[in-house]
Parts: sequence; C-alpha cells; structure tokens
Amino acid sequence: MFEKHTDWGGFLEYGGATHIERRKAFLEMNKEVRGYDPETDLKTYLEDNGVKVVKVGAPDMEGMWRGKRIMTEFFLKTVATEGSHFADLFFAWDPQSEPIPGLDYTGAHTGYPDLALVPDLSTLHLVAGEPGVAAVICDAFTPEGEPLELAPREVLRRVIGRAEEAGFDPICAYEFEFYLFKGTPNELASQGYSDLTPITDGIFPYSFTRDSGTEWIIGDIRDRLAKMGVFIEASNSEYGPGQIEVNIHYSDAMFAADSALILKNTVKEVAAEHGYTASFMAKVKSDVSGSSGHVHLSLLSRETGESLFANPESPRHLSGLGMNYLSGILRNAGHMSAIYMPTPNAFKRAAAGDFSATNCTWGVDNRTVAIRSIPSGGHSARVENRLAGADANPYLVIAASIASGLDGIDRKLEAGEPVVGTAYGIGDSEELHLPISLEEAADLFSNCEVAKSYFGESFVKHYARMRQWEAEQSRLAVTDWEVKRYLERM
Repeated sequence: MFEKHTDWGGFLEYGGATHIERRKAFLEMNKEVRGYDPETDLKTYLEDNGVKVVKVGAPDMEGMWRGKRIMTEFFLKTVATEGSHFADLFFAWDPQSEPIPGLDYTGAHTGYPDLALVPDLSTLHLVAGEPGVAAVICDAFTPEGEPLELAPREVLRRVIGRAEEAGFDPICAYEFEFYLFKGTPNELASQGYSDLTPITDGIFPYSFTRDSGTEWIIGDIRDRLAKMGVFIEASNSEYGPGQIEVNIHYSDAMFAADSALILKNTVKEVAAEHGYTASFMAKVKSDVSGSSGHVHLSLLSRETGESLFANPESPRHLSGLGMNYLSGILRNAGHMSAIYMPTPNAFKRAAAGDFSATNCTWGVDNRTVAIRSIPSGGHSARVENRLAGADANPYLVIAASIASGLDGIDRKLEAGEPVVGTAYGIGDSEELHLPISLEEAADLFSNCEVAKSYFGESFVKHYARMRQWEAEQSRLAVTDWEVKRYLERM
C-alpha cells in the first residue's frame, strides 16, 4: 500500500476524466495510504524497498525541511510511533539558525527543552536519487503529548479543520519561480555569493531553446519528484536569466503544502548534485525579476465534491461564494503580508512591480494585481494569490489564504470593481495599501483578528516577534550598496 505513494500511474490515467472524477480518485488514493496500518505493513514496505535510512523531519517556521537521518531498525522500533526528540529551538531560530530572543515559547528561561517530531506515515516515500533512503514529514508534539500549536503544519491543519466544519474541502496548487546559479552552495558561500553566474544568460521566457539548455537538470528534477508523488504539470524558462518556473498539480491543501516542501528541498538537492545552486530568494538582484510563490485556490463541497467557484450561468465571473472568498483574501492581504513576504528582501520584489503585486487590487485574469480571478463555468474556476514570494513558508501561505477566504465567506465581503488594465501606479489609498516594510507588516500581523481567530494568539505573537527580529537584523547590516555609495564620497 505504501508503494502507492511512489506509483501514481493509476491516477494519471484519469487525465481524460472530469475534474471531479480525478479528484475523487486522488482522494481515495490518499485515504487508503493514510488509513493503512503501519504496525503490520511498514516493516515489509521498508524491507522490500531496501530502506536502510529514513529522513525524519518537519518544516520549520521559515518553511525549511529540517530533521535527522534515522536507521531503519530504530525507526521501526521507536520513531515511527513515538517520534524523535528535537530541541524546541526548531521553531524559534532564524534562517541562520540563530536563536531568537524575546520569545515566550522558548529561551534560556525554559532551558530549550525537547519536543517530539512524530512521523505522518501518509507522507512516507522513497527518496528518488538516494537508493536505500526513505523520507517522512512529521508533526510536532509537546512533552505532554499535545500538538504544538506553533508548528506550521499544525497551523494549516487547524485552518483546514475550520474549512471542513463549514462544509468545504480546500484545493490548492503551488507554482514556484527560482534561479539556478553555477557552483555548489559551498562554492558560492566561499566566495561570499558574489559574481553569481546564472545557468543561462538573458531573458527568454517560454523559450524552447533555453529550456533545452536546462532540461538535463530540470528534467531530472521533474522525474525524481514524480517518483515521490509530486507532479510538475509544466516547467518553463521565466523572466530572468537562469530563472525557472514550475507548476505543481492541484491537490488537497495539506498535500499541496507537503508537495511544495518536497519540491523546494528536491530542487536544491538535485541542483547541488549537478554543481549548481538553486535559490528561492524573493529578489536575488536589483536588476532582475523576483521569484514568486503563487498559490491557486478553490473550494469543493464536502457533500457533493462539486466546485463551489464554478459559475455555469456566467462563466466569465466566479460564483458569489468564490467572490466572497476572493474578497476575504484581498481585504486581509495587508494584515497577512508578513506571511506572504517574510523577509526584508521580499519587499524589494514587491516594490519592483515585475509581475508582482504592489497594492491590494484584484482583476479578472490580470497579472498586475494582488489577487487574480480565474473564472470558469466548470471546475477550473479558482483564485490566484499572487502576493507570496518563493521564500515564503508554503504551509503558512496556504493557511493564511484559506483563513482569509473563509473570513470573506463568513462576512460576505465584496471586492469592489476589478482593475482593468494595469494595477501599477494606482493611488495608494488606505484601502489599497500594502505594507512597504517587514516592520510594518509584522505590526499589522500582530493585530490581525483573523489570524488570531484561525491561528491562535500565541502563534500570532510568536510569528510577529520572529519577523521583527528578521527586520532588526537587516536594519543593522552594512550592505555592499552602502559601502559602494558612501565609503569614498562621505
């Protein structure tokens, strides 16, 4: 049964079926995997596949997959059911692994105790390209055995639960942009990340010739991900030199976030194997296009499986419920921006306006707005949240999008008139304003009532403090720009 996580051929055969039929098949496959009894079959699965080591880990607050490699014998004996112990700093350090001060959750005042990461065996898969290795995504638990409310995967699970209570199944699909640079991560670090050489020169979006020049590495990435149950529907050269875009097949919300986690990790590992470094940084250079992490969202009825955004009577418009959902994401965008843009660098992507949102606007099939409506009379009707950068935590981006959308439905919010033409240059009224810095975004998030309701006040306080810390580190840093601008002339 666990083999179904690495063999999705049956699901692909549904390509000629309707969205609902494909969706039902997908849900059934996942249901079977999740419902399997690991105590009777896990050992056989690992032995039959020659698994010697299991990578056990979870997404941290930045969306990085961290963990340990566990020998299979110990995994079967203990870790598969009881989990593995990690210092609770797991959810309290910055991207440089520096402990963040001023957190209630942990610190010197608590002694940095352990927490348990317990495998979600529905995510167990063989690691393509690493013979004898499997991997599993974990959930975090306190020493008392309770789910850790601060853990991003638990935050998303609670939001999904709220959607299900309201009669909805949230459906999501991620698309990522990233850059490939010549040199391994160690090599680039040793030269201070200077003089970055992209895998291709020039701007050639959708170019078959440039795609052919990178297919040896992108094709490897696609193939490995498919073997792990993550399907890239399309890939193409993007709007920057050496920039690639990949689109993941839609799924339920948790699987979408897990797929995004596996994708980012796999892209980086495969790139390094080939002597390159993959970067999901939101803005790698001031004069090149930023990298986004857009997410497409819709709702299905839990009762019928029907798309609730479809509008057969008026296919050029979303359904009324779909517009309420869109309006919720739009109206809460400013307060949730610390999730969509979690670093000071991310705001440089947003400010540039290179196909990224600069204000709280929406439009129909419009790529200059924050929230793009993609209406249909059928099951492809959806909303695209274009605010997030590729550097954002996918679990939190999806959670924030769904929570905001549900708030729009609850309050029957309206989006106003769509932007026709460009949204760039539209006046920055209070209604249209997006934060222009991480400091401002963190302040707004700390007072976000929707976030407190869906994520919990402890998470909001904790996450806001982490964003404030990141902003402080940026403010104290002396940059190359400052040295070049002022060293001689001042």
